[in-house]
Amino acid sequence: MITPINKTFVQIMMVVLDLTLVYHNLNKCLINELGANMSKLSKTQANHLFIILLLSCVASSLMQTAMTTVLPAIMTSLQVNAVAGQWLTSAFTLAMGIMIPVTPFLLRRFSTRQVIISGLGLFTIGLVISGLANSLTIMLVGRVLQALASGIFVSITQVAILQLFPHTQTGTYMGIYGLTVGGVPIIAPTLAGYVSDMFGYRAIFFGGAVLTLFTLVLAVLLAKNISATEATRLDWYSFGLSAIGFGGLTLGLDQLTTAPRFATGLLIVAAISLILFVHRQLKAQSPFLSLRPLSNRPFVLALLASMLLYAVMMAGSLLLPIYLQSLRGMTATASGLITLPGSLVMLLWSPIAGKLYDRIGMKPLLIIGSVALTLSCAGLAAVSATTAVWYIVFMYMARMLAVATLMMPLVSWGLAALSERLSADGSAIITTLRTIAGAISMVGATSLMSQFGHGATTYAGINAAFIALSVVAAILVVIAFIAAALKPRPAI
Repeated sequence: MITPINKTFVQIMMVVLDLTLVYHNLNKCLINELGANMSKLSKTQANHLFIILLLSCVASSLMQTAMTTVLPAIMTSLQVNAVAGQWLTSAFTLAMGIMIPVTPFLLRRFSTRQVIISGLGLFTIGLVISGLANSLTIMLVGRVLQALASGIFVSITQVAILQLFPHTQTGTYMGIYGLTVGGVPIIAPTLAGYVSDMFGYRAIFFGGAVLTLFTLVLAVLLAKNISATEATRLDWYSFGLSAIGFGGLTLGLDQLTTAPRFATGLLIVAAISLILFVHRQLKAQSPFLSLRPLSNRPFVLALLASMLLYAVMMAGSLLLPIYLQSLRGMTATASGLITLPGSLVMLLWSPIAGKLYDRIGMKPLLIIGSVALTLSCAGLAAVSATTAVWYIVFMYMARMLAVATLMMPLVSWGLAALSERLSADGSAIITTLRTIAGAISMVGATSLMSQFGHGATTYAGINAAFIALSVVAAILVVIAFIAAALKPRPAI
């Protein structure tokens, strides 16, 4: 029997595959624009491209975060229930998870300029479709288009930073990137709520379209190519395995608590697909996604550290509001005010951490950051019904300071261990696997909290979940000391 959830999932998968074909053909139309004859960009040209990519990421993060605020208004307007409405966020996650592993192929096959312009075009069209949508299906099409473009922006920005700027400055620019995209989730809910109340939720999509259209014009006028292209063909079999594997894993984890049977079956199919995908990449002469970065020890350590960091960050961000609102009885506003100082600390510290990475390297930052993360998680594991608010604020600030110390420098460190040819593959691997690690940790934290609370939300459950996060953070400390013992190696 085909349930509404299964039927919607099939529809979304078909939309993703169809839109990927459209994207592929769109880039083929641009193929006459040569990206191979490259010269080193001037500092002004590099900064122009960096600003274009930053604006693209801001638009992507804004629309992804704003959906949580305007979802009730959309559900009312389209006359759908919460289960159906939730697909507007699930479909975004699914499509983005599918697109990220495709980005290395796009960057090899097409010029940087082509990929950026096509991505901005897709995003703008997706926003207009969502703004005009009068049904859930049409709204989903718009959201999927936005997600496909977002998957491109995330990977290409990290790769571009490494190719645009000297190695002595990559940490600084990664920090600026972290500051920009990290600040959007802080202001997006408030901004989206205000715009929705004043002008209706459709104004959010049209406003976003204006921003991306402006960025698209800048890209057409100023964007330059930063890498050569190759006459390679898309391995559709690998793409299919990647889409089913990574997309199914992402969606399966997202649906595990609400539709366990459907999610379990999806996870099994995803696991089989990923095994076949890895086997094919290892055998192929020109792999769809090169796994060679996994043979580089510094990259593997950076990857594992990023996955553990995301696991602790995402699960902790889920647990603290539950503790404050469900157990302490605080309002959502009060909960937000308690976590706001930590978010601001993370925002402001990110560019400073980038500069520190450029000056002293990753190893000291990794040791200090991982120890601080472990201690802050252990501190939050001791919360109770009488814990002072100042204590929670302090511990959360320490936690977010540790996260900012590690997040973007880890990406810089991992990708710096790779040659320019493999940097796109490395970025896709890190982005995909750390996102999956974050999703797994959220499911695990929720299950652990429920188990220790005997099916209810209790202080014992919250404490147990934070203790588990402390253990995960302690593993990160071990990785930090292993990394400290590494000798410098040439990039592969």
